[in-house]
Amino acid sequence: MKTNPGQGRFNRWAPSYDRSILQRLMFEPVHEAVLSAFRASSAPPHDVLDVGCGTGRLLETAAERWDGVRFTGVDASEEMVEEARRKHEGDARFVFKQGDASALPVESDSFDAVFSTMSFHHWRDQAAGICEVARVLRPGGFFVLADIDVPFMFFLRPLLRWTDHANFQGPKDIPRLLEQADLAVVTRRRFWALLRTQLFLARKGVPIVRS
Repeated sequence: MKTNPGQGRFNRWAPSYDRSILQRLMFEPVHEAVLSAFRASSAPPHDVLDVGCGTGRLLETAAERWDGVRFTGVDASEEMVEEARRKHEGDARFVFKQGDASALPVESDSFDAVFSTMSFHHWRDQAAGICEVARVLRPGGFFVLADIDVPFMFFLRPLLRWTDHANFQGPKDIPRLLEQADLAVVTRRRFWALLRTQLFLARKGVPIVRS
């Protein structure tokens, strides 16, 4: 499997990831926004997938709120997945797998909710990844995607792709990718979590849009 050139950085970050100041300043507020967006639109899920799960912190937060739910995390970084497995060893609610977003190692129609927080710009093939999300969602299931909203996208995107192996998409590009995968955008918003962040909630098989 072809890997993202930046994956080594995440492997090195894994042992100290949970202690990073970015958890409090950025990741935790984004996790809260994603879970709140889902709760406002759906009953509690039965099966949840986090794509780009890191060490499983979003799933841990979700587990504090929802009982009887199965949580699956997929991440491209082997060391992040190993750290997540170590932290949750013996807890049958959690399963963590190494894999690429463009070829998710899970069965079709098997999740009520799929989340992606601050990892989308690292997906090797974003269009294929969103199609994979659509594949693994059950009909009527929700995908909540949150990622950095980079200003002056036209000028900065080539530089960021070259320096950080990152492919940031704008607020018009992400809905287009979602709709191409037959995921209907239900809500969208922008907010600040250290950086300006864009959030999209899309549903499989329900053709409505509310801005």
